[in-house]
Amino acid sequence: MSFFAPSAPSSYIKFTAPGDSAAGFIEEVSDPFPVKEFKKDTVKVDAKGEPVMQVRIILATDQSGPGDDGRRSLYVSGWRMTTAIGDAMRRAGETAEVPQVGAYLKLTFARLGQAQGGMAPPKVYVAEYTKPTDANAKRPQATQDPAAAADSSWGQASSAPW
Repeated sequence: MSFFAPSAPSSYIKFTAPGDSAAGFIEEVSDPFPVKEFKKDTVKVDAKGEPVMQVRIILATDQSGPGDDGRRSLYVSGWRMTTAIGDAMRRAGETAEVPQVGAYLKLTFARLGQAQGGMAPPKVYVAEYTKPTDANAKRPQATQDPAAAADSSWGQASSAPW
């Protein structure tokens, strides 16, 4: 994505309650960029002082209607979300380090985790991923949602692909 070829507008995906999910074919994956502090124009940093990074994935979903082409922006940050997607990619046999254009991705807010240190309970995600087909890497046609078994490692730390 560049200044002269900006991404098309799309609605933002928000996971508010367990069971909320977003699914579709990946149309675009941005380069990592910093997360901004809520209602501030400053970059969010982690405990080590490093900027917290995120990736924007645009999904082509079936949620279209008048004035809505079905495109949805998924902002991926935090180890719980990246781990869920990375684990789904490994289960699918994906060898790339990032989700690929043309792949099918479904991300679900599965449940709330265990609260620690007076913080709110964390969101735990599970993901399904199907590698893109070589014949149509831009947007393969699906006849049904791919089924990928959710493993029992929800919320456990593992290396994320980003």
